[in-house]
Amino acid sequence: MSWDISIQKFSRTYESFADIPDDEKGLPLGPRSQVHSAVMAVFPETNWSDPAWGVWDSKLGSIEFNVGKDPAQSMMLHVRASTAVVPAIVQLCKDNGWQGLDCGSGDLIDQTECPEDGLVAWAAFRDQVVRGLK
Repeated sequence: MSWDISIQKFSRTYESFADIPDDEKGLPLGPRSQVHSAVMAVFPETNWSDPAWGVWDSKLGSIEFNVGKDPAQSMMLHVRASTAVVPAIVQLCKDNGWQGLDCGSGDLIDQTECPEDGLVAWAAFRDQVVRGLK
């Protein structure tokens, strides 16, 4: 269970998911090596022993970066961390002309006023599920 962010590159920057036209195809993020470098600039300890799946672990939690095939068409982030990582994820998007779609809320986290809201909601849901298992 994770807070999931779909990283995409579009022909222009959209303010909301609703603004993205049906015919928007999206652009490749770039060669995997370039995507790895972009991630490493913000999350320097990311382990890329599997070039398609980077893992960042820290005292703040973890993020898995699912890049897939080369060149990377998109990237999925599986976040299990505190809200302290959210500004870095937004920075990753903005630095590279990417946009991050919160798969839970449908918000573009690089455009919303409170990008951490999705992670807060996910953590509350996770905690509720875990309490129910006890």
